[in-house]
Amino acid sequence: MYFRISIPLVGRSQEFVCERLAAFSISGIEEHSDSLSVFFDSFDEGLRAGLELGGGAPEEMADQNWSAAWQAEWVPLLIGERFFLCPAWLADETPEGRIRLEMVPGNVFGGGDHATTQLCLELLERVVVPGCLVADIGAGTGVLTRAARALGARAAGCDIDPASLAFVDFVGSADALAGGRFDGVIANIHLGVLEGLRGEMLRLLRPGGWLLVSGFLPEQAEEVEGLFGAMGELRGRDGWCAGVITDFAPPQSTRAPP
Repeated sequence: MYFRISIPLVGRSQEFVCERLAAFSISGIEEHSDSLSVFFDSFDEGLRAGLELGGGAPEEMADQNWSAAWQAEWVPLLIGERFFLCPAWLADETPEGRIRLEMVPGNVFGGGDHATTQLCLELLERVVVPGCLVADIGAGTGVLTRAARALGARAAGCDIDPASLAFVDFVGSADALAGGRFDGVIANIHLGVLEGLRGEMLRLLRPGGWLLVSGFLPEQAEEVEGLFGAMGELRGRDGWCAGVITDFAPPQSTRAPP
């Protein structure tokens, strides 16, 4: 037996709600366009989360084979012109001319099924040139790091989440890569983190480099451009955006003039 609550997003990002859910003992999460279904083994824990995050009282659910049901929902995907995203447990043949990337499920973001990851893959095809140096900040499962390498880049990824240890080159913030200067920086992270990491990410870039950012909502695009500069290319999918910046601007000041 388990218990489910449905948490409406109501203007909040999925990442923001998931961060708040880290304070609770959960069994699983299902993502929807406007809400999250969150599962608990304990009614009391589900009730506590529901009251804090606006999910109401938990609904009792019958047991089922979660692993089989969850894996059945994952299907291979053709992304952009080059990539073939495929769950690791499937033996589907890679289409000719495509680069196979394995979807990595687990407790780390970036398995490959999320719109922000897919938008980043599409844009990586346009900015990566063989031999360039790329830093992936908040790399998660490392799927974007692996994609950049498959396109010919020398790429390194870092993440502050210890659960990413098996997937990234460094566990830590962007400072973990501070010894190098890069032709491109990837940051598939929500806006609040982008704000805090602005200086670190720009210090990693060589003159003339590019920044690929994702994890923000359409209505936040102007704020992202205020942080970094105009996006030469902006793409959106399922309520999420990603863009590439090469013309960097100083950050907007909120102080009143003297």
